[in-house]
Amino acid sequence: MSDARRVDALVAEIGSTTTVLSAFDGLDAGSECAPRLIGQGFAPTSVEQGDVGIGVVSARAALEEATGPLAPGITLATSSAAGGLRMTVHGLTQKMTAMAAREAALGAGGVVEYQTAGRLNESDLEAIDAARPGLILLAGGVEGGDSEVALFNAQELSGLRSRPMVIYGGNSAVAPEARAALEAAGFCVRVTDNVYPGVDELDIVPARHAIHDAFEEHIVHAPGMERIGEFVSGAILPTPGAVLIAAELLSAELGDLVVIDVGGATTDVHSVTDGTPEISAISTDPQPHAKRTVEGDLGTYVSASHVVELMPPAERPLSLPSAVPTASEEIAAAVSLARTAARVAVERHAGRLVHLYTPKGRQTVAHGRDLTACRLVIGTGGALTRLPGGKGMLEAVRASAAGGERLLPPSDAEVALDSHYVFVCCGALASHFAPEAVVALMRSSAGL
Repeated sequence: MSDARRVDALVAEIGSTTTVLSAFDGLDAGSECAPRLIGQGFAPTSVEQGDVGIGVVSARAALEEATGPLAPGITLATSSAAGGLRMTVHGLTQKMTAMAAREAALGAGGVVEYQTAGRLNESDLEAIDAARPGLILLAGGVEGGDSEVALFNAQELSGLRSRPMVIYGGNSAVAPEARAALEAAGFCVRVTDNVYPGVDELDIVPARHAIHDAFEEHIVHAPGMERIGEFVSGAILPTPGAVLIAAELLSAELGDLVVIDVGGATTDVHSVTDGTPEISAISTDPQPHAKRTVEGDLGTYVSASHVVELMPPAERPLSLPSAVPTASEEIAAAVSLARTAARVAVERHAGRLVHLYTPKGRQTVAHGRDLTACRLVIGTGGALTRLPGGKGMLEAVRASAAGGERLLPPSDAEVALDSHYVFVCCGALASHFAPEAVVALMRSSAGL
């Protein structure tokens, strides 16, 4: 279209219920304009119609109704339209390699349906088949340590009825043998670095990248997604993985932070921090620099009944809201649910101080994630950014002034909202434009 307006990028976020198409300009180096959001178009995601492309086309039509025809330099996409990337993860020990594999899977935006530690057995194989994973992450053994369990498990996976893709991120000593065994059984296999190369040492970033690559192959199974791939430049990222990438990028400039996304079915919490030196000195388990957790029972619609059970009786709404609340009673109910979901999700994401009594007296140790260095808490996603009182919901996730055992963000941490709803887009844009331009978009959206 010769009369179309040139813009730097279009980014489609193809969600389970809604597709959002955002247009950006001012991202290219040497641009005379500051990075900015030009406009957004919204449409229902069209999985049930057998082609998610219908929703993308409708969202673009809605966008261009306001902006006029657009000619993007690049078109990108993130997706959770097929229910996300269903995964199972397997390691040698629960608190070491299996934990590291789970961290890698969640950090990449995977949905972990089943997790094991030790040798797989027949019931494990049945559970894996029942979970219908698109991807299996197989780990086990530190470098120079046990190699038998990872190789045994690779051989046992041949008993599955299905043939999902397998990423091997265990002891490298048996990586070639594990790969050969799996490929001989008909699996597509990728090998990445050991997710737990040494005791108290995590190395999950290479596995995250491998999962992102695998996701693009898996996501074509969403109806019509292969057509999206024809006009998208670069990888199609899992939506939660894109948010974590954005959080890492923003943290590099602003310091330790937490990003919270309350959805209709789940609540995701992303944190980028190494904690404080004081807590690190008494920590009992290693933590990745960037971490994501997903709470499958906390949401404002699909999981609303679970959230109600966590609320004091006096605060429980009389009725549950619809997927898109419009009436004042529904909006008030959704606000109450979102506030509780955010608070509980951050409490679960955070670690805590534990007091042990030993022959030498009482000792205090820290279990889990230390958020006490996070002086910035940001809300993204529909519930926190579109419902009234989003900042108040975020203030409730901070530690109380009286302190406590949980390692929460401090009581005076700054709260902000991704008011333009661009963080997920910025995760996709990060691989194609200068970090300063992408960070400028996020800072503008959050008023930082």
